[in-house]
Amino acid sequence: MGIGAVLSQEGRPIAFYSEKLNATHQKWSTYELELCDVFQALKVWEHCLVQREFIFFSDHHALQFINNQNSVNRMHARWVSFIQWFTFSLKHMVGQLNKVVNALSR
Repeated sequence: MGIGAVLSQEGRPIAFYSEKLNATHQKWSTYELELCDVFQALKVWEHCLVQREFIFFSDHHALQFINNQNSVNRMHARWVSFIQWFTFSLKHMVGQLNKVVNALSR
């Protein structure tokens, strides 16, 4: 139904982001939705995150290999080039533990 993200500092949420998906976006694969979520969250909080090192938690394990893909389409390439401006590590967090973000994306 939607995508969502939470900006946290020292384990406490300080900002929330969610967006309802249109009919076209709802047809995308899970990987594309998760990549879009990362892109949108970084775009929204770019002013806070661009000069800092941070950890991005995602419940989609495949995103950890985002920089190791051999071929990507134009949309993915544009998103990945923007994402690479930031200094962060991407860590997998099981969806059941990521309750706030799951609530935002439902």
